[in-house]
Amino acid sequence: MTFPCPACDADVPSPPRAFGRCPACGVVLRARLRGGEGPLRTFDVDAVGRPGARRTVEAPWTESDERSLRAWLSWSTAITLGLVLVLLALARWLR
Repeated sequence: MTFPCPACDADVPSPPRAFGRCPACGVVLRARLRGGEGPLRTFDVDAVGRPGARRTVEAPWTESDERSLRAWLSWSTAITLGLVLVLLALARWLR
């Protein structure tokens, strides 16, 4: 997937990520997720250091994105439950 650079309109040959760089003009690109409902996610892509250089980009969910999201949700749930159990054990031990 490619998207146009908000600063120079050249094609950036990768999906929008948190930070990236335009290969044509070298400007740093910062992407913020605006919405992710349905088969497409919407990003606001800003050119850092260039006021007003913003582009809205839609990108489809990929299998890699779904896999990393599933892994992140699994690990964060396990860590949260582990911390809750530790706090319960500490509360009983300090009574």
